[in-house]
Amino acid sequence: MIATDPKLNQRRLWWERFLWLVDLAAYAVVGVSGILALGRVSDYVYDTLLGWTWLIRLFAWLMIAGMIALAGRATRVWALEYVGNVAAGWGAFVYAVVLWPGATSGSATFAGFGMTAVATLFLIRRYVELKIFTSEPGDADRGWWRTVLGRRTKNVVPRQHY
Repeated sequence: MIATDPKLNQRRLWWERFLWLVDLAAYAVVGVSGILALGRVSDYVYDTLLGWTWLIRLFAWLMIAGMIALAGRATRVWALEYVGNVAAGWGAFVYAVVLWPGATSGSATFAGFGMTAVATLFLIRRYVELKIFTSEPGDADRGWWRTVLGRRTKNVVPRQHY
C-alpha cells in the first residue's frame, strides 16, 4: 500500500478545503432556515402539524443549532461542531419529513423539500466524518471530558503515528 502525505498532495488538499466550505454552507443554510422558521412558516407546515407551534419551534431551534456547528467547523473545535451537527441534523430531518407529503402532492414546493433533504444528507456525511475523526488512531486517552475539549479538526489529518 502506498501512503501519500496529504500535505504534499495538492489535489487532496483542494478537496478537503472544498468540503470544508461545503460544510460551512450546509450549516449556514440549516441555521438560517431555523431562524426563518421561528419567524414564519408556510401555511402548509402549520396545517400539517395541526397548529402545534411547540413542534415548529422545536425543529426550528434544532436547526438553529446549525449555527453552533458552523462556529465549531469554522474554528475547528470538534466539541461544538459535533453537538450542533446532531441537533441541526435532526431538525432538518424532521422538517424534511413534514415537507415530504406536500412536496409529492403539490401542496408545498418540492424545492423546499429538496433543499432540506440535501442539507440533511450533507449533515449526515459530516457526522460520519466526525465519527471517523474522533476514532482516529493515536488519540491519547486523557479522560472523556479532556479529550472532547482538546479535539480540533484540521483540513489535513496528521499521520504521525504511522
